[in-house]
Amino acid sequence: MRRGWSSNHLVFISLFSCKMSLSSPNQFGNPSWAERATAIASLLLHMPLVLIWTLLTSPFHPVNAYKSWKRVLADKLFHFFTKHLNAAQMQWILGDTYQVYTAWMKGKGLSPVIDDLGENTRLFWIGKRRTDRVILYFHGGAFLIPMPFFFADFWEHTLTQLQHRGVDAGLAVLNYTLVPSAAFPTQLRQAVRALDYLISTGVRPENIQITGDSAGANLALQFMSHLLHPLNGIPKIRLSSPIRGAYLMSPWVSLSGEGGSLVSENDNDVVGTKCLAAWGRQVLAGIPDSQRPYIEAIKASKPWFSNLKTVVDRVLITAGDAECLRDEIVIVADRICRDHEGAQLVMHKRGVHDDPYFDFLTREAKVGEITPIIWDWLAAGFKQS
Repeated sequence: MRRGWSSNHLVFISLFSCKMSLSSPNQFGNPSWAERATAIASLLLHMPLVLIWTLLTSPFHPVNAYKSWKRVLADKLFHFFTKHLNAAQMQWILGDTYQVYTAWMKGKGLSPVIDDLGENTRLFWIGKRRTDRVILYFHGGAFLIPMPFFFADFWEHTLTQLQHRGVDAGLAVLNYTLVPSAAFPTQLRQAVRALDYLISTGVRPENIQITGDSAGANLALQFMSHLLHPLNGIPKIRLSSPIRGAYLMSPWVSLSGEGGSLVSENDNDVVGTKCLAAWGRQVLAGIPDSQRPYIEAIKASKPWFSNLKTVVDRVLITAGDAECLRDEIVIVADRICRDHEGAQLVMHKRGVHDDPYFDFLTREAKVGEITPIIWDWLAAGFKQS
């Protein structure tokens, strides 16, 4: 993997600078002027001190001691960002996924490849638009913040790694509406629209693999739940064959959990317990209990996914053993794996939430242990089609 800063990092810095200086009341994410001032002061004054202290104490930390100094700083930066800024502040600084994607493509010297599906639903293609084999990707961010640019770096590199394994595929990022602009089940409706669109262009279900991280993996679970238990008001999906696979990275399976690893890993993970709880309250606001199993897989009954094999051929779930969501992910994964012989859970030793992505933020010379497993699994799925 390349070392140093790429053009995409510089584009991200430029986007950050523009957001800080040119924000207007009409754009997405509109914190008060006091919140803006607080965000700037926190990032410029408080964060450097926290990063320095984290680096100095990292040799004595149970997780950081095994990381490069770049990963230590990157993980703590992400943790600081999510801990000290609220959703409106993060949206103000980061913008939306369209802005991140177009800036990322500009950094690559490429023109954006976008399919507008209507109802504020779009597909952003990383690489060429294809109709033979497609990865449909749901990005994370607690349904509140956009896809980070280094997530796109990971998936671009994934396509390259698939080619090295003899597989050519396309990857489409679902641009769904973020909270508070829209609430559940809007994002599920947009996911259904995206799959219907891909099938209408000639992509067969057995040549589609759905992937998602964190809230994106939550959306993938919503999608699979809807396949099994159609939700009123959302179009039904009629498949000619099961979808080839679903990969869930650090899925956000409980938005209201507490205890267990949410407490024990609070100081180890890149996203803390209080942050997860605050985000969960925002996303769950107004959702009736009858619909909670769709957006909180841990609240689904044990037989909820018992027929999953009929709609998704293979399932891979990965998590870090140092992430706050670990215990809840294990519970849901065990239920899925119990009834689906093609499902598996892989635990990343000393891994944090969405761990594989952070190697691409810091341009690590070597990727983590779980990343090649992901690439091999995706390649194997397409080779079966």
